[in-house]
Amino acid sequence: MFSLALFALGASERAWAQAIQPPKFDIFVGYSYLHATTVISGAPINLHGASFSAAFYLDRWFGLVAEVGGYHAGNIAQEFDLTLWNYQFGPRIRLPNQTRFTPYGQFLLGGGHAGGTVYMSSLGAGMPPIGTNNSFLFTVGGGVDSRLNHRLGIRIVQAEYLYSEFLNGSALGHKQNNLRLSTGVVFIFGKT
Repeated sequence: MFSLALFALGASERAWAQAIQPPKFDIFVGYSYLHATTVISGAPINLHGASFSAAFYLDRWFGLVAEVGGYHAGNIAQEFDLTLWNYQFGPRIRLPNQTRFTPYGQFLLGGGHAGGTVYMSSLGAGMPPIGTNNSFLFTVGGGVDSRLNHRLGIRIVQAEYLYSEFLNGSALGHKQNNLRLSTGVVFIFGKT
């Protein structure tokens, strides 16, 4: 009886795996965590927010991705807040297989916008506010998606290095090396 149940379970998994074809298009919506460098001291801070991306695949392996994200942190140096936005575009390589899990890697280029009281307030006696500013950004990283069915999946994790050059009022320079982690829901459309 037990072996019959295992056989049926294995047969249903094989049938589902044979029916899997990589999607032509997917949309991701989810939570993002950004471990970034502060404007004031260069010390790390944690921002929380959301990311949205759309990927169009030209074949089973290669696709193009557009992404937008927004992140916020309050209580920086006990009196400031910071809001960051990013908008990027670039290639994605995925590794489709006969399981529910699809790993991928991507490289995105674009820009970002920084604002909040940390940019609009004086950071010290006699120092004018930096003012909101824009920066070149790039990210490199990857993740793993898990399909729940033919239309819906979960992005288990997406981990990326995010480079930015926002003005930061520091003599240390205007370069930030950040870590971004994301997770959420993937909506799946079409077949490649």
